[in-house]
Amino acid sequence: MSLEGMTVLVTGATGFLGGALSRRLANAGARVRALARTPERAAVLRGIPGIDIVYGDVTAPDSLPETVRDCQIVFHVAVSFGSRQLQQAVNVEGTRHIATAAADAGINRLVHVSSIAAYGYAQEGVVTEDTPLATVTHDPYSETKAEGERVLRAVASERGLSYSIIRPGMIYGPKSSMWTERLFRLARLRPTPFIGDGSGATHPIYVDDVIDLLVIAATHPAADGQAFNATPDPASTWRAFIGEYQRLAGHQRWFAIPVSPVRRLVTALAALAPAEHLLKAAPLALDMMLRPSLVFRNAKARQLLGWEPRTDLRTGVERCAPWLRERGLLR
Repeated sequence: MSLEGMTVLVTGATGFLGGALSRRLANAGARVRALARTPERAAVLRGIPGIDIVYGDVTAPDSLPETVRDCQIVFHVAVSFGSRQLQQAVNVEGTRHIATAAADAGINRLVHVSSIAAYGYAQEGVVTEDTPLATVTHDPYSETKAEGERVLRAVASERGLSYSIIRPGMIYGPKSSMWTERLFRLARLRPTPFIGDGSGATHPIYVDDVIDLLVIAATHPAADGQAFNATPDPASTWRAFIGEYQRLAGHQRWFAIPVSPVRRLVTALAALAPAEHLLKAAPLALDMMLRPSLVFRNAKARQLLGWEPRTDLRTGVERCAPWLRERGLLR
């Protein structure tokens, strides 16, 4: 079912994924309300046909009822990577607030963007949507994304809200600061330093493929009340992912940092770190990065929704090249 003519709200619309989603929806004929906290943050979307900027904040529940009024679909993309307190406010309580406002407004469906981080760092082998979510990981992002899902399910159960949860992997593409700009800055170093030989599994997903799944989940009957991994299946490797950025930079030189001393250092730092410090999660995160067999299955989305990633790594990274040139990072 098309979203053409529907009024949709996008939280986090001024960010990487939310902005790309807002532009896609507007191009497809939807009436997009792009939620922004300030006029400064809204500047990236100002003047785009089909996008109406509305001001509010998921951490301020009183600002939400008017933004949701008369909407058919809500895409909840807003996220925080800041302090534990801020992540709790945005990723957990913000999800509660937008879900409650959506239920009050009687929307058709809320599509919530979670993350594979919600599974935690202790995973190995095959991870499906039935794998239990994280509880204590010492990583506020992992914990708050898992708790945000639980909060959404609780509100939906209590209020009869239709929802779908999407758990993307590492979203890359033009305008991605983490998995495109920063990774390219690493990859253009000659040689490129990395812990080990790069054979550990990694889970990059091109932004357009994530948006495809978000749009399908907004209306598909089989998506109601379900969670879906948005990941490559089978998984890629770090060497393959970084290698595509290296290819753009014109080299393939790799400097493997020995794993054992790094693991010993990380373990020692974690032991000395305060109880709530992010370093407590570092040993598990390192081990997860080095596991060659870890894969997040996307079979559920294929079978129920007919979705699968369409963009291979080489094509996706090549599509990043014009933006990297605009940023002055690639000649």
